[in-house]
Amino acid sequence: MDLKDFCFPVSQRAVAVDDFSGNLVDWGNENTYLTNGYKSIVRDDTNKVISIVKDSYRIIRNKTLINELLQFLAASGENFRIDDSHSFVQSNRMRLMVTFPNLTLQDSESDINLSLFLHNSYDMSEGVRFYFGAIRAVCTNGMVFGDILGRYYSKHTSGFSLEDFAEKLDEAKAHFPAIQRRIDTLEHVPANGELVEGVADKISKRLADQILAEMDVNRISQWQLLNRVTNYISHEVDKPHRARHQRSVSQLFGL
Repeated sequence: MDLKDFCFPVSQRAVAVDDFSGNLVDWGNENTYLTNGYKSIVRDDTNKVISIVKDSYRIIRNKTLINELLQFLAASGENFRIDDSHSFVQSNRMRLMVTFPNLTLQDSESDINLSLFLHNSYDMSEGVRFYFGAIRAVCTNGMVFGDILGRYYSKHTSGFSLEDFAEKLDEAKAHFPAIQRRIDTLEHVPANGELVEGVADKISKRLADQILAEMDVNRISQWQLLNRVTNYISHEVDKPHRARHQRSVSQLFGL
């Protein structure tokens, strides 16, 4: 996976407004620009406008975030790999997944590697955030541990720093016993119709109907149901839309 794709150049440029009372603004003279409280974020390698944002918006470049993250990862001493299975980049936003192959949980069929998700946007659709999750080795199903581990979020108007990343990683490792106990519980507790209704309400009614058609819900565990849902999200939902569904699964199954 080439991280250069995430690190395209962006710049902030003035937005001019025509007051319809005289000549159009002179682009060579900033004194002719009308104050409007907005600016544009432009992708420099294509010269295309990504978004129009308020002047209070502070641009946080993907390149800056990724370089800072890689420095902290290298200093952590943990083995890691950039994982493309749930990563994506668009002009307006990105999601980068990092997997830790030596930080593992288990279910009865597979190792489950701890993963980190880093998000950023250039259009105010979301702030900068990172949170922890996992990926099953047997099927690349991705999941989020939002309820147990929480997440870090920062608005673009307040700036951002990954200085507490090492502390957050240590906290995630310290919570491994609690996460493992939760997985063990889900493997032994039967699923039920209420959970399937939750899938229909929060993720996909079509998926819920498929589950009811394919499985006797009362004869499978909640963990089996969760894996059916995460398999759908990981393999049938486009990457830019997965995070929202993965957070819903985290809430629904208490992970």
